[in-house]
Amino acid sequence: MKTIHRKLVLGLSLSCLLASGSFAFDLKELGKRSDKGFEKPTLEYKIPDEGTIPNNQFGDLIRYGKELTVHTYKYIGPEVEDESMRYAGNNLSCQSCHLDAGTKAHSAPFVGTSAEFPQYRPRENVIGSIQDRINGCMQRSMNGKPLPDNSKEMKGFVAYMHWLSQGIPTGGAKIEGRGLDKIDRKMIKQTKADVKNGEKVYAEHCASCHGDNGEGVKNEGRATGYTFPPLWGADSYNDGAGMYRILKAADFIKSNMPLGATKENPILTDKEAYDVAGYMNIDAHKRPAKANRGADFPDEVIKAPDVYRAGHPTDSKDAQFGPFGKIIK
Repeated sequence: MKTIHRKLVLGLSLSCLLASGSFAFDLKELGKRSDKGFEKPTLEYKIPDEGTIPNNQFGDLIRYGKELTVHTYKYIGPEVEDESMRYAGNNLSCQSCHLDAGTKAHSAPFVGTSAEFPQYRPRENVIGSIQDRINGCMQRSMNGKPLPDNSKEMKGFVAYMHWLSQGIPTGGAKIEGRGLDKIDRKMIKQTKADVKNGEKVYAEHCASCHGDNGEGVKNEGRATGYTFPPLWGADSYNDGAGMYRILKAADFIKSNMPLGATKENPILTDKEAYDVAGYMNIDAHKRPAKANRGADFPDEVIKAPDVYRAGHPTDSKDAQFGPFGKIIK
């Protein structure tokens, strides 16, 4: 009885904390932990000329890194002939999210990435390396396993990001287009995503490429990837990926989807992007589960506001579809 009583008290205490906003995301605290002790310069977004890639071993590694980004499934996907090279667990490519080989502005590009590391990583609550970040994608968006730090593939990714970051000082810079452009944060604080409307948005704007059932368009043959990637199902990203988080997905969608959209010329409204991001990730749309996902964001104060893990004692249901007014300070 004592054990039951303690669990009941703990459950009630957690419920009260969630209801009171004691676990609210604190952007200022995240800023303090991410501070590197200097002011970043403001620079222009530039994509280097591929003609400047040198014809030597380093240039070969840069080119291999780009090739891996574009055709990930061909080299380290689950269908490659050499089973020891099956690091990715799905047939997506890195540019399924990092568009145009990681060069399109506002699509989480690789431009400037190299200069930002090492950096504070709130998901792990540690100072992480660029290799750690790449392997985060490998284990989440690619639903696979980590690449060895000394592998040709890891070196290729790092070299390619290094080349794309040329001219950007160590420690990084403020560069318009380097991250995702955020949808209206006032709106998401007040409004829950309407997944029924999201279903309509999906049917009108997304299904022609990604399929009526989110299955994508698979290319013929083995280890050939997709023309358009699946958005849910066994061969998609797992529930630990950034794209599984509604705000992260909505920010990406608004400036990039459907194909042809840009930040300057979006096709969807902020609300439509929010709704369809919610619809993509409803519970009925099954996808692989990330192992040990409950260990993500061990410090609640800097946990991303849209992290939702069903049954997790400190995750508010609002984190799945909003509204986020009680979660974001």
